[in-house]
Amino acid sequence: MSDTNTSTPNIPAKNVLWLSGEMQTETPAVQRPEATPVSTSSFTTQSRGNLALRPTIGIDRLYEAPRGTTSNMVRALELLKSASDNLAAALRYDNPMEADRFVQHVQLDLPKLFACRSIGDGFGAMINALYYAFHNQRGKPLARNQINLVWRALRELRSRPVMSLEQAIEYVDEFEAQGLQVDPEGIANILANTDAAEDE
Repeated sequence: MSDTNTSTPNIPAKNVLWLSGEMQTETPAVQRPEATPVSTSSFTTQSRGNLALRPTIGIDRLYEAPRGTTSNMVRALELLKSASDNLAAALRYDNPMEADRFVQHVQLDLPKLFACRSIGDGFGAMINALYYAFHNQRGKPLARNQINLVWRALRELRSRPVMSLEQAIEYVDEFEAQGLQVDPEGIANILANTDAAEDE
C-alpha cells in the first residue's frame, strides 16, 4: 500500500475574484442557448442543424492584423471589402452613369488586388478575368446584372480567398455568359495563329 493520497481534489462551485485587495465570490450563471443566431464582430453562433451553437469565425477575425501590415492576405481582404462596398453602392442606382462612379473605384483596385495573386491560383484567375472584363468595356458602364454578378463574385472571393482554380473558372464562365470579355484583346488571333502553326 502506498502512503500517497491519490484522491481527486474537490473543485469549488464558486469562482474567487480579487478586486481592489478584497476577496469576493461569484457563482457562475447557467446560460441557455437562444433560438436565434447570436452575432458579434468576431464570430457568429449558429443555432440549427449539426452545427448548432458552434461558433463560426469571421474572415476578418481569422486574418486579424494591425493596420499597415504588409500581409498579402490582409491587404487583399481590405481591398475586396472596399470593392464589395462600392459595388453594393452602385446597385442602389438605376441610372448606369451614377452607378458607374462607384464601379470605377473597383476598377482602380483590381491592379492592387492582382499584386496579391500569390494567395492562390483561383484568386489570381478571378482578379485577372475581372481586370480584362473591365478593360474590354472601354469606358462603357456595366449593366446592372453584370454589376450584381461581379459583386457576388468578389464577396465569395472575400469569404474564401484561397479559392480553387476550378471554382474561379466557374465564375469566369459566368462572366462570359453575362457578356463580359475576360480575355486580353487580340488573344483570339494569337491562339488561332498558334493552332495554325501546330497543324503545319
